[in-house]
Amino acid sequence: SSMSSKRASSVHAISELYRAANRVYRIHEERKTLVAGLMTGLARLRNVRRPDRNSDVLRDLDGIGLVIGRNDKLHERTPGHERMQNNPLIKMENMGLGNFGILSTIPNLAEELMLRLEPHYGSTHREREEYKAEVASFVAFQTLEAYASPREMAKALLAPSAAERFGMAYNIMARHREELYEWTKTLSDDLADCGEECGDLW
Repeated sequence: SSMSSKRASSVHAISELYRAANRVYRIHEERKTLVAGLMTGLARLRNVRRPDRNSDVLRDLDGIGLVIGRNDKLHERTPGHERMQNNPLIKMENMGLGNFGILSTIPNLAEELMLRLEPHYGSTHREREEYKAEVASFVAFQTLEAYASPREMAKALLAPSAAERFGMAYNIMARHREELYEWTKTLSDDLADCGEECGDLW
């Protein structure tokens, strides 16, 4: 019947929506892993040449102290300094990952946003199967604010559906992941040249 056909179509659409969402959730975690490895690797590279006792350059062996925003002065007095400074990602907040999503998953961030939105939407709207994915599609773009262009961010806000928004987010994250991955290869070479290990970073 037309009713059962419509229901099957709705189930399929929701299934596709969450499939698109899960792809974005996974690639965001991959970006986090690459950024964490790069931060630790850069800290190791910087400490290959220990600063003078009177230097104001602080040592940070695990890279945790780097999760504070821009990393402009990270590579002074280290091998590969000029090449690193020319990498556009070094000028971005946490290498393009920003601060919003660096320590959490997109689903968890979506849950937090849903709690804040609860007073503004009725229970009928909030109890729809696709509601969490719709919220998460906007969260995904919040994690891209430090990397995506203003045009890409604006286009996402105008996307007619969460599925389309997830598709846009995935493409941008894939581009970011590739740039991060290319950087890991360069950094691996620099670390190897200095006799440092990097197999545990990514």
